[in-house]
Amino acid sequence: MEQGQLIAGRYRIEREIGRGNFGIVYLAHDERTGEDRAIKVLLPWAARNEQLRHRLRREARLAGSLTGPHAVKIFDSGETDEGDVYLAMEYLVGEELHFTLQNQGALPPERVQLLAEQVLAALDEAHKLGVIHRDLKPSNIFLCTGADGSDFVKVFDFGIAKVTGDGELMATAKLTVSGGVMGTPVYMSPEQCRGEELTPAADFYSLGIVLYELLTGRVPFDDENPVRILLMHNQDAVPPLPRGLSDSLLGRAVMRSLSKQPAERFQSASEFLAALRGEFASSPEAISHAPPVAETSAVVASPARSRASSQAWIWWCVAAMVIVAVAGIAVAVLNR
Repeated sequence: MEQGQLIAGRYRIEREIGRGNFGIVYLAHDERTGEDRAIKVLLPWAARNEQLRHRLRREARLAGSLTGPHAVKIFDSGETDEGDVYLAMEYLVGEELHFTLQNQGALPPERVQLLAEQVLAALDEAHKLGVIHRDLKPSNIFLCTGADGSDFVKVFDFGIAKVTGDGELMATAKLTVSGGVMGTPVYMSPEQCRGEELTPAADFYSLGIVLYELLTGRVPFDDENPVRILLMHNQDAVPPLPRGLSDSLLGRAVMRSLSKQPAERFQSASEFLAALRGEFASSPEAISHAPPVAETSAVVASPARSRASSQAWIWWCVAAMVIVAVAGIAVAVLNR
């Protein structure tokens, strides 16, 4: 889009302010309200992909259903005369958490605690509407500055969110393909890596990865080979947090959120939040669900079971690599 171009008869494009794998975000002036807006459109090659066009439309509908203070507000969406699908969002001043990590490294636990509470507020609202984010990561968490000078979190990018239940939002769910793997490998839950049905516990695992990274400056599982990362989420023990952090309420909550089995994690955002605040630290039920910090959530299997599991994973990995290769070829063709 060109500087000065008018979108939908009201949004005057000023300049580009961000660019991702599929889209571009522009700063625009809303000539009806006199306010600034962020306009998100697909890159030219992505705009020719109907699935990605649908993804942007569903992001508008999903995010538009969230009214809490920690979800990015969507004011308008539509299609330009040139056929570009666009979102008009609130214009935020600040930076993605991804850049905060790059510039500052590990953050103080007190700051991480406040960030976690605000992300959980956004997830709580989404989950109550039957929406599972599926791609929670630092680049989808935006840090603004609150009136008191503290961090104010905004969670965005619900483009690949999973809708559960049978409510009105199910009309947006056709993007989801049964058995498909969607998300960012470093932050994906074990069940998401396997392409299984997801529950809110999958988002809590992803948040646990983010919090682990904020506390230590690194993610627990990383590798140049994305398929290897998927295997690590399912098979490898979570490296323990540094001493001091591991014994804190925050550290214990993080390690519980990283349990391999969804049933062993928190089942709701309010439960996660209560654990962070120590509001049921003496509850036998809560303690029984939390894995010991010194021992991680690794599953010990018999040799026969391990061999069967490994064989299944080998075939799964082969299939995943084929899918990645086909996707790469499709992208190359679309970019010609």
